[in-house]
Amino acid sequence: MRRLDRRRSFLPLALLGAGLLAGCVTRGTIVESGLSPAVRRATLESLANWEARGRIALKTPGTSGQGSFAWIQTGDQAVLRVSGPFGAGAYEIRWDPARLTVLSKRGEVAADYTGPDAAERFLDEQLGWSLPVANTRHWLLGLVGPDSPAVPIVDASGLLVSLTQDGWQVRYGEYRTQGGIAMPRKLVFESAAGRIRFVVDAWQF
Repeated sequence: MRRLDRRRSFLPLALLGAGLLAGCVTRGTIVESGLSPAVRRATLESLANWEARGRIALKTPGTSGQGSFAWIQTGDQAVLRVSGPFGAGAYEIRWDPARLTVLSKRGEVAADYTGPDAAERFLDEQLGWSLPVANTRHWLLGLVGPDSPAVPIVDASGLLVSLTQDGWQVRYGEYRTQGGIAMPRKLVFESAAGRIRFVVDAWQF
């Protein structure tokens, strides 16, 4: 297993910027899709391939910053591309259930973790976080992760307002319709260890 140099921190470098995405996520625009909660959930759970692109901001006790992101999901494999302003500190993180690889903007392998907990070990070493990566793709879609107990709160339309799962709270501030489905536009992942904010500018599926 190839590990990162402990003196270097790739995720914070990738998110360096002028400041965090402003303010707390508050309940914003809700777009009615016309789908029942059960149909929406079944439709999203059946998606094998999808993409989300937008802006991301990270805050931990030791660092903060912002950048752009692209999350590309293909079956059980995911690619997360994160870059700071003007392409500085760009990295690509690829993972599947058995491996995580970090590539620099030159395409060089900066880190390579293997094993079913590869993504979790990477985040723990880099940020000191215990983030349930397997559930993250479900949270981004506005779904409860299927593999652990959760406390969801939904609105009158059945859309998630907040979700507590695996020691994290996910808050949904805005939805927009894409392909006839209400999709998260603004959301926050937060725990005692730190906070990640997403603004999704485009969905594709």
